[in-house]
Amino acid sequence: MNPQIYELGDSALTIEFGNEISESVHQEVMKRFYQFQSFPLPGTLDLIPAYASLTIVFDLGVVASRFQGLAGMKMLIENKLAEPFTAIIPEGRLHEIPCEYNGADLSFVAKSCGLSEAEIIRIHSEKEYTVYFLGFLPGFAYMGTTDERITVARKLTPAPIQKGDIGLAGNQTGIYPSASPGGWQIIGRTTDIPHFRAGDRVRFIPVPV
Repeated sequence: MNPQIYELGDSALTIEFGNEISESVHQEVMKRFYQFQSFPLPGTLDLIPAYASLTIVFDLGVVASRFQGLAGMKMLIENKLAEPFTAIIPEGRLHEIPCEYNGADLSFVAKSCGLSEAEIIRIHSEKEYTVYFLGFLPGFAYMGTTDERITVARKLTPAPIQKGDIGLAGNQTGIYPSASPGGWQIIGRTTDIPHFRAGDRVRFIPVPV
């Protein structure tokens, strides 16, 4: 794996480890997250993991005064990435989320995938998902990857979505933590919305509607 480093504005750098959604790439992201968390670079303000990248946000004053810009920080990152780091990545917490599979788009998803609604429910609930990162809305956890049999496109036009709605988009699944317009296909809902962290694990538990 040959990570690429890009400037993001004048006080942040993004380390890109790949361009796909996969467990192996995300494991590398989390490994480096814990490395830079355990041994932070000067002026680090925040570490933001995503599917295949890690963004490091720096204090602009430190970057300007001590390193004459991001070029110096980039060199420090390259040196740190070259160092061996063998710490064990802590296993994420397991969240078991009760789900009422009665979403407005469940029938559409079933037809699109050539499956019955019962099969969509079984396939979605039988897998354990990884929380890759948080974004879009505060507390919105991007989880994956879903079984390829229930891969479904986003809606062409965003629609009103309620707090607790559980949706599918591509090979991702997620829970809306608040009401919002959204393009994910809604297959269920829950009243249990934990405070997720990247690396957490999630299982959806079907409950009677």
